[in-house]
Amino acid sequence: MKLARLAGVLSGAYFIRTWISALVILVCLPISQSLYAENQKADALRTPEAVVNSLTSQLLDMARSSQQQLKEDPEAYYSRVEAALEPLVSFRFIAKNVMGDTYWKQSSEAQRAAFLGVFKRSLVETYTKGMSQNLDYDISLLPDESSVLKNHATIVQKISGSDGSNHVVYSLGLGKSGQWKVLNVVLDGVNLGKTFRSQFAQGVKESKGDLDAAIGAWSGKS
Repeated sequence: MKLARLAGVLSGAYFIRTWISALVILVCLPISQSLYAENQKADALRTPEAVVNSLTSQLLDMARSSQQQLKEDPEAYYSRVEAALEPLVSFRFIAKNVMGDTYWKQSSEAQRAAFLGVFKRSLVETYTKGMSQNLDYDISLLPDESSVLKNHATIVQKISGSDGSNHVVYSLGLGKSGQWKVLNVVLDGVNLGKTFRSQFAQGVKESKGDLDAAIGAWSGKS
């Protein structure tokens, strides 16, 4: 840099503006790096296959490494699992599907929120217990049996162990944000969404139409 230009930089208002700009960059750098990391993570989940792989690998790794925490502090462990699933699973869509159009329309926003909470936790606990009992299984995707359309995808996964193998079919939808999320799961022909919907309808029937009672009873299903 020429001496004349250096003198200009170090003088008057230009120096003050430059100094303030440098401070702003230094203050914002950690935020920018954090946003960059989040964007990188989001970019890595731009395909439905990546979402299914991430969901399975994260939970399996947690199950393998955190058995002690599951025994000593299950609530903390379930919270970790729920946080891992949140970006990958459309819990609200699934909860609405489980309640069904009739009961969803009949319910208040408070009832919907209550059911979403208990349903999410019951799903997390059920999934966690299943993963904890199958730590030595090999998991792989079956591309030839999977399909990806514009806004919907069906990803087939094979889970193999010493006692045989199972096929899991994940249905995913592409949201407005560009993020794929799991909408339903079919395990060896058993459609979990339909099964849960039948269970909820039965619960409402047993509670004589009392949605609050049916929602409250759901927390004991995990």
